[in-house]
Amino acid sequence: MYNQHGYNEEALVIFREFRQSSNENPNEFVVASVIRACTHLGGGGIGMELHGFVLKAGLDQDVYVGTSLVDFYSKKGKIDEAKLVFDDLSIRSSVTWTTIITGYGKIGKSEVSLQLFNQMMETDVGPDRYVLSSVLSACSMLGFLEGGKQIHAYVLRRGTEMDVSVSNVLIDTYVKCGRVRTGRELFDQMVVKNVISWTTMIAGYMQNSFDKEAMKLFAEMSRLGWKIDRFACTSVLTSCGSLEAVEQGRQVHSYAIKANLASDEFVINSLIDMYSKCNALTDARRAFDVTTNHSVISCNTMIEGYSRQGNLATQNRNLVIPSAFQNAVVEAAMHGS
Repeated sequence: MYNQHGYNEEALVIFREFRQSSNENPNEFVVASVIRACTHLGGGGIGMELHGFVLKAGLDQDVYVGTSLVDFYSKKGKIDEAKLVFDDLSIRSSVTWTTIITGYGKIGKSEVSLQLFNQMMETDVGPDRYVLSSVLSACSMLGFLEGGKQIHAYVLRRGTEMDVSVSNVLIDTYVKCGRVRTGRELFDQMVVKNVISWTTMIAGYMQNSFDKEAMKLFAEMSRLGWKIDRFACTSVLTSCGSLEAVEQGRQVHSYAIKANLASDEFVINSLIDMYSKCNALTDARRAFDVTTNHSVISCNTMIEGYSRQGNLATQNRNLVIPSAFQNAVVEAAMHGS
């Protein structure tokens, strides 16, 4: 009960008191809950002690306990230990498979995620939306189009409505593999969309240099009343810069101000870059001056904007740059001369 309500430290205290006052072993549900509490608290030492207890108590083959241990080791960054626990389990639930597949995906070992998914498909355990999303993310990172197609075909064969999270990752896979039209067809077929659906498609257009399409979809998203996030803003600003479409860029800037995104670091950097590419250095400088806490990226973007126009030497005396970046100013001026 304590663990379910977020009282993880209290759960551990009660567990210790139970062990000290009773000769009985706690059941598998209690042990699994305590392991989850350790996972949330980041208690590496306690978690490994619990693993020792699990082995002594003969609970190492219980699917609930085993899955909790796989999750614990995965989130501690000890994926090899997680895999050992996983391999030792004679029974694995869909949650067990999801946990190990997601664990490998999070540390960038997408190839292993795909191998495990293929192993899972040979069992009686069907993949849920979390497994499908995780494996599609692996396909997207690897640019593995065929893998994405196979999972898409599997979902269609199941004959059920595709979950929005799965659709979003599938769109991402297609656009990152250069199949932008396929991604758009899937986007248009979605009965239910969320902000991530729109942002993924806009970013996909931008990443594949379909800049006019990105701007058009952004305008439609805004017109339909969706709350646009910083990812959509930065993507469409990149497209505006590529097309040197300064008026559309100013419209996006106005939206960012209304949506309280104009002080977001990523949006500021995109605004500076967009205005610089559109030869609107005064606007770029205004965006730069919105904040006094400039990052390396914002300073470099502003410097590159001046350098691109060939007037860094005359302008940088008005540009207040932290001392840590002054060498970059000099270097950019030398390259620009």
